Amino acid sequence: MSRIAIIGAGVAGLTTAYLLRGTPVEVVVFEKSRGYGGRAATRGRHGCRYDHGASSFSANSERVRRLVMAHLPTDQLVDVGKAEWTFGESGRVLRPAPAEEIRPKWTYHQGISRLGKLLVRFSRAEVHTSTRVERLQRRTDGWRVQDEDGTVYSAFDAVVLTPPAPQSAALLSASDLSGERVRRIRRAVEAVDYTSQFVYVFAFDRTFPRPGSFHSLASTSEAHPIAWLGYEHDKPGHVPDGKSIIVVHTSPSWTAKRLEQDPETFAPEVKTAAEDLLVTDLRYPSWYDVQRWRYSRPQSGLEAQVLDVGAALGLFFAGDYVQGTGRIEQAIESGFDAAQRLRETLSW
Repeated sequence: MSRIAIIGAGVAGLTTAYLLRGTPVEVVVFEKSRGYGGRAATRGRHGCRYDHGASSFSANSERVRRLVMAHLPTDQLVDVGKAEWTFGESGRVLRPAPAEEIRPKWTYHQGISRLGKLLVRFSRAEVHTSTRVERLQRRTDGWRVQDEDGTVYSAFDAVVLTPPAPQSAALLSASDLSGERVRRIRRAVEAVDYTSQFVYVFAFDRTFPRPGSFHSLASTSEAHPIAWLGYEHDKPGHVPDGKSIIVVHTSPSWTAKRLEQDPETFAPEVKTAAEDLLVTDLRYPSWYDVQRWRYSRPQSGLEAQVLDVGAALGLFFAGDYVQGTGRIEQAIESGFDAAQRLRETLSW
């Protein structure tokens, strides 16, 4: 039986693992954190659940829709059910075209992190959490994976790298790998650019008058400090009645100037910008939370030729940056592509 190591338990890696469940292969997933899903992340606080990474996901293809709607349980799957409107540099809110209003925006009653949990539950993969991989080795008998404690796992017929491109490139640089093909792959992965974001979560023990029928607002201008703002209390099961949570994602250009500083320092500034957008008094939140996403959205992807070179070595890649677009559905798509490439290359 073949053995495959998947580095990273984000949505891309877990989709790959899930799709291999019916093949004659043993899949082992290594994840540095304690949970699953990567940016499909949810936290709980004071009786609330809130998605503090990706706010929702959709289906750009039939295979993603089939995975979510037919393969995985849908008992907690919910469509937010309201439109996303836009605003420009001035902060003026604009209503979108009707087609945009009906595009599904999925999450789960328990939060978007349930997607990763379901993929783990229904795959046959062996998953090691709190295991940071620091080095790869390629030997005649296959690949070896070494964690930060020095434990070596072997031997694998293939390795799938799913962390953000800068982290994958760093792992390749720290590994015992040589040759022009490896150098070409590493240069390509290093060349992927990312934008960064801070995410602010403001919770209130009150409800607010809604200035429109939208669930969220998305910026059409890089000049505004806010890239996206959403009502978390629109999501069934997330926020108790009588309470409100507003989630704010800052714009990449605004974030880049402040990335290495403490995000909490800018909470008052961000809250004021949100007040101006919503024309609503957001003073006195009952609590707030902050998250720094250093690798929020990739701005480029990997060429198919690079993926082919890697496959010839038994080295595969998945993640939204492989698709070149930073969305959960693109991470799922990359998992489909990685699983298919593995099947074709290893010829099961």
